[in-house]
Amino acid sequence: LVAPFWLPAGPRDRRSDWARPGAGRAYVLTATSRASLRRVARAVAVGRSPVLLQGPTCAGKTTLVEYVAARLGVVCARVNNHEHTDVAEYVGRFAPEPDGSIGWRDGALTAALRRGEWLLLDELNLAPPDVLEALNRLLDDNRELRIPETGEVVRPAPGFALFATQNPAGVCAASGATYGGRKPLSRAFRDRFVEIHVDELSSGELADVVARVGGVAPSL
Repeated sequence: LVAPFWLPAGPRDRRSDWARPGAGRAYVLTATSRASLRRVARAVAVGRSPVLLQGPTCAGKTTLVEYVAARLGVVCARVNNHEHTDVAEYVGRFAPEPDGSIGWRDGALTAALRRGEWLLLDELNLAPPDVLEALNRLLDDNRELRIPETGEVVRPAPGFALFATQNPAGVCAASGATYGGRKPLSRAFRDRFVEIHVDELSSGELADVVARVGGVAPSL
């Protein structure tokens, strides 16, 4: 039961006290992040469409998806996109095996599809056009990924879900920040996602997070 939707659980132990490695305390849910959590949980409950979270830096987009995955006991892999990301990171490549032969190694997307796991694509609007093109067939009604090198067609195993995050291209209306290198995704591409805006935490909420996660006295 997640805010307040019943969602399918995964094979791992479910953790309501999840924290990032190195963090001192559990994930802190503030009023703002609870509202975002409700929107994400609703999208997961509906089920079929991938989810795109957009918002300013440090709004907690990535952490929110990882938190939901931990609550459900779902495996969630992550790809950090940048201008040099290549399709092989998503789909896979031929590589040397220990015995000297050449074998196929799945990329993050192919592996998640086969195993029925979650995949989080961070900073999606930093990815090169050929990477976005590789996602198109999976995002349309076919719901399949074709591997050109092998000719194999991979379809999602039960439980697979795709999430993406991005900062706004250009100037963020909420914060006034400018995010360099971000390309506006086409409307046709974005329409394939359930799009969720993640609001920035208020200064009071940030103080609460610092106090509870970092162990800093509220007076400081």
